[in-house]
Amino acid sequence: MSAAVSTAALPLRHRAAPTTPASAPRVARAGSKDVGRRIVFWSCLLVYGLLGVWLIVNDYIFPDSMSRVANAYYVLFSRDPRLAAIGFVWNPLPSLAVLPLLVVAPVFKFMASGVLAGVIVSVLCGAATVSQTYRLLAMLGSGRLAQGVLTAAMALHPLIVLAAATGASEAMLLVTCLFVTIHLMLWLLEDDPWHLVLVGVGCGTAYFVRYEALAMGPTVGALVLAVSLARSRDRRAPRAAAMTDTLLAVAPLATAFIVWALMSRLIVGSWLETFTSEYGNTAQVGSYRTGIAAATGSTAVERMAHVVEQLANTAPLLLPVVGLAAWVAVMRNDPRIAAPLATFGAILGFQWLTFVAGSSFGWMRFQIAAIPLVVLASGYLAGSLSRAERTGGLVPPAGAGRRAASVAVVAALVLSLPVAWRALANPELAREEHQAALAVREGRYPMLRQAAAQIDGMGLPEGSIITDAAYTFPIILYSDRPKQFIITPDRDFDEVVDDPPAHGVSYALVADETFAPADSVRRRHPHLWDGGGNATLVAAWSNNEGREWRLYQFNP
Repeated sequence: MSAAVSTAALPLRHRAAPTTPASAPRVARAGSKDVGRRIVFWSCLLVYGLLGVWLIVNDYIFPDSMSRVANAYYVLFSRDPRLAAIGFVWNPLPSLAVLPLLVVAPVFKFMASGVLAGVIVSVLCGAATVSQTYRLLAMLGSGRLAQGVLTAAMALHPLIVLAAATGASEAMLLVTCLFVTIHLMLWLLEDDPWHLVLVGVGCGTAYFVRYEALAMGPTVGALVLAVSLARSRDRRAPRAAAMTDTLLAVAPLATAFIVWALMSRLIVGSWLETFTSEYGNTAQVGSYRTGIAAATGSTAVERMAHVVEQLANTAPLLLPVVGLAAWVAVMRNDPRIAAPLATFGAILGFQWLTFVAGSSFGWMRFQIAAIPLVVLASGYLAGSLSRAERTGGLVPPAGAGRRAASVAVVAALVLSLPVAWRALANPELAREEHQAALAVREGRYPMLRQAAAQIDGMGLPEGSIITDAAYTFPIILYSDRPKQFIITPDRDFDEVVDDPPAHGVSYALVADETFAPADSVRRRHPHLWDGGGNATLVAAWSNNEGREWRLYQFNP
């Protein structure tokens, strides 16, 4: 590790430039004026955008993506529009990002009903993800050819493609994590505390995208603390200086966690809705535990085997390549590879642990952090192998041998791509993707559009239908009259659902228990579905998937 660099507590004019490996690339090469990076961004933007539109037209829609758009839609167009309608079960940034696009939803309905607003955001994030990977590969010392090939491999990986083209929140998580990785690596190279400020901002922003970003706090904090202590020249207060550096890197993440929890507590009465809400991740996993166990195993050992199988199909070279890259970095006293390990490694580890512990669905997309990690580690290895200096006896002495080893690393990663694409056709590994394809084949979304059109045709006044938006959000988005629904984010929902007719509500729209175990309307009126309640069935919509939605009219 480089030494003899002043602590973050000293003024910049007293800092000594950190000693970096002689082979470390010039940071300027990956600067903002890099034409190659702009070409990568616009190329990916075009391809992902066209693919996203094609998927929307063909109703290949992930419910998770649609629900994030729906949360933002309620802020603007529900019967009780307000910012808090975005909810606290899921982190807010993916929904907040689509708000400006949804302003035109009354005119361009596809922005909401087709999830186009979410796809536009994810396409931008996906293109930025690939272009920032291109930049990081240069910072890690990849040659131009390896940099281009590895960037293409990243862009064409199925998990990256789907995240970018479907409106999934993973694309936004990746681009924020890459921002953290870039500035963490720049701090490792330059010891400029401004980069730690940006690391902190990136970590805090990532937490507002997805909860697993919280895992970066301990790893990034530990890395910064260890490196800062090793660099410290101020013998009078080395620990204070190291703590200052660490706080710069992790305090914004801690602040984001506290602020979001406090807002949730003040508005909905719960600190962490994803764990306590009946709609949160914990409740959802509990409701579907039997189905999850049938596909992934019921014991920790079986779930770990499932994770390993997913990894072997999405990033088969991850463990050997990352392990070798870390060894080379230690032998060369080069800290750069520690940056992606601290960010993407932490998120990937978090996903593995939560799934093995039985607290996750174990979707294949939860392995997505492995993709930039293995690409960046491959780029670092390719750059190290192609340069002249020895690395603890690992690098062959002959120039041709070094180049062949570098080409082998890059080629191996490229050749693993077909394995990842083949995994999408495996319903046991790609369960969520299989369910989305099944919904297309069985015509779920045309059926839901028909339901919305039929309800709209009834000409009901505002606040006529009470429904649990967690399960009927597609119908609400497809409807041209969203204010006719009283939905769960409305402040008076709990009061109205206890006695709908007393509040002038004539109808209830409910979903069946097989996929809507926590439907609030059906729970408050348990005999509604079986015909034993005080309501009459007006209409029902279902398809060959076995899912059903029903509209009941309360009896006078």
